[in-house]
Amino acid sequence: MQPRGRSHALRTALVLAASISVSQASANEYGSWLSGHVRSVLSALQGDGEDRSGVVAPVLNPPALGSQAWEPLRQLLSSWKFTDNFAVAVGDASGPLFVYEHGNFSMHTPVQTASTSKWPSAMMIAGLVHDSTIASLDDPVHKYLSWWTKKPKDLRSQVTLRHLLSFTSGFGDGHPGAEGAGSSVSAQHRARLALGEEAQVLRELADQPEACDATGDVTACAKAIYKDVELIGKPGTVYSYNSNHLQLAGAVAVSASGLSLQEVIDKYLFKAFGFSESTYPGSNPSLAGGLVTTGHDYEQFLSGILRYSPLPKDLVDESEKDATPFMSDEYTLYGNYGFGHFLLCFDSTAGFTQACKDAHLHIDPGAFGFFPLIDRRLGYYFELVAYENGQYYPRSGIPEYLAVTVKPLIDDIMQGRDISFTGTHHTVGYNALSLTDVNYVAGCYVDPSSCA
Repeated sequence: MQPRGRSHALRTALVLAASISVSQASANEYGSWLSGHVRSVLSALQGDGEDRSGVVAPVLNPPALGSQAWEPLRQLLSSWKFTDNFAVAVGDASGPLFVYEHGNFSMHTPVQTASTSKWPSAMMIAGLVHDSTIASLDDPVHKYLSWWTKKPKDLRSQVTLRHLLSFTSGFGDGHPGAEGAGSSVSAQHRARLALGEEAQVLRELADQPEACDATGDVTACAKAIYKDVELIGKPGTVYSYNSNHLQLAGAVAVSASGLSLQEVIDKYLFKAFGFSESTYPGSNPSLAGGLVTTGHDYEQFLSGILRYSPLPKDLVDESEKDATPFMSDEYTLYGNYGFGHFLLCFDSTAGFTQACKDAHLHIDPGAFGFFPLIDRRLGYYFELVAYENGQYYPRSGIPEYLAVTVKPLIDDIMQGRDISFTGTHHTVGYNALSLTDVNYVAGCYVDPSSCA
């Protein structure tokens, strides 16, 4: 996901998460409900503090999630012209419900995920708490790393595993999108990304010490971060989006388990979640950005987290708590943060609103267009898998807009609503994009230099 240098990133995502369409209703019934519903949602978006969580459309049809229910969505996806190759998957606790593959792309196409690595990496390390290799999320890091200070006056002594997984350890600065194609990325970096030098550029943008090269050693990397990266504040009270936290957590996992980092990955991620098509290349891969996977494998992760398997509900619940409430009153681009993922609240000038809290949406977007999501309120997962790299890298911001437009359609299908009519008309709840957004998508596709 990339900042655009302008304030138009997914402006109406809360409407998307809350909007519901109605099928087979009388005109009067539909009109009465619609006007009240839209007023309520808009009030919630404006942050008036009133609890709007009960605002839902009447369910006029029983759930019907057979293949026919998804056919309107399939047809709409097939008409998308701005991303040549992508896949979409949806499922719930019962398993996969819908798969769509577009262009020269499938659920088994390997992709670099960039920041979409963060969520599975964080939950992988949480797995060591599940089997008691690490006693507690709140254990201080110095319990497992003998070279880590225990001096009370040194703020580093207060860093816990929970801080590392929630990016609140204080180690370094950083913000969402720094690894992408936005204004924070130099023209030189963009040119090299267009030439396919993703892995090296991502490492440089993460501002990692040289010891953190993928061919290095995770403990040496952790020591370099510990020595060279300054804390920006007291652990647990500050947030920064960078690669430092998970590499430090990786060193904790290696020390606690006696395994190599690759052995930790194999045991607690690949085997635990049933991955068969994924790699974390190198002896010291970037846990925040180095995962190479497929839509199929990442679906196993989303399904597992949704179903609380292999990790138990109490541990997953901890991972989905708001670890950054101190950011709630500030403008947020993607929302507050849990373990390796955002608690979704798109481009909110009102901060992390009650409407966002009630939506219970979790995402981990990546620089090349990968967009995974879990909707706890409606009980499903959704992933839009894309890999806009090389010469097509400037288009890598487009898939997120497709994800935004698809989300409310999936919401209705999951609630048993027929979208065959509403999905092909100017239904208010589906109007996801502003004119600025449309200009960006069309401009990026036709003239990629316009999105640099």
